[in-house]
Amino acid sequence: MKTIAPPSPIDVVLAEYQQHLSNAAGLTPASCKAQAFYVRSFLSAQFKRNSLTLDWNEITAAVLLDYLRTERAGHSLSRLQCLASALRSFCRFLCVSGRCSMDLSGALPQVGSQEQAELPTYLSESQLEQLLNSFDRQGHAVQRDHAIVLCLSRLGLRAGEVAGLNLEDIDWRNGTLRLAKTKGRRVRHLPLPAAVGRAVAKYLKESRGKSASRAVFISLRNGGRLSSNAVSALTVTAFQRAHLTTPHPGARRLRHTVASHLVQRGASLKAVADLLGHRSLNTTQVYAKVNLPMLREIPLPWPQEVRK
Repeated sequence: MKTIAPPSPIDVVLAEYQQHLSNAAGLTPASCKAQAFYVRSFLSAQFKRNSLTLDWNEITAAVLLDYLRTERAGHSLSRLQCLASALRSFCRFLCVSGRCSMDLSGALPQVGSQEQAELPTYLSESQLEQLLNSFDRQGHAVQRDHAIVLCLSRLGLRAGEVAGLNLEDIDWRNGTLRLAKTKGRRVRHLPLPAAVGRAVAKYLKESRGKSASRAVFISLRNGGRLSSNAVSALTVTAFQRAHLTTPHPGARRLRHTVASHLVQRGASLKAVADLLGHRSLNTTQVYAKVNLPMLREIPLPWPQEVRK
């Protein structure tokens, strides 16, 4: 008879940590798993593999910084950012769960990104019109893809949010859209623009066909729900068909486009954050850089004569 080994102390604490991320932070299972992956690597490096107990006093600010410096070699910037974020989250968990008396999350600095210093890449109004006008052919797939791209380009939805839409999430009477399967697992209600509503209604009436799935957007081949990868792929195809040469074409580029256009029209960062579902205004802050008319109005100090 095969003996099943009991879970290790690291397994136990990581299971509790993921439960905390799910219940307290509202992260999706995929995000919880990703955070736990980075933390497991750190704990495995810090403690011996067969340790029966974990001495949390061994985790200090110096230990955290040394580990981050060690991991810096040979890893991409985005991976280091994810690692630092996971470790900060785990430090807060250790404090909340009573394992550590001090929250060491502040000991880990923000990992800088060159991309964050640059302007967000987005489509101009004419480029967006060129993209939407590329759906000039007839066909069931064309109607579906057009409705999807409108959801992405008018509401700034993520590919996963579009893929997660169910038929009952659309309130046709009140003109609203309910987003339940969001990144932060928080339900959001958004207004449904008339153009988006018309495109979705046309697709449902003429092209969706019969399916047991409650998903709004389904595969025309097997009637199953479209995946987020499929939504991203058909969006990239739309960019190619419209002959748009832009860095990283796809659903995320349209999300940046929505936010950038709103800010340029005078929308507040809080309004943009609410639309995109950002928990923190710091995430939305990057779009302030695209409001060039506002930035030009900021008065510069009058140069003064320097006297020795």
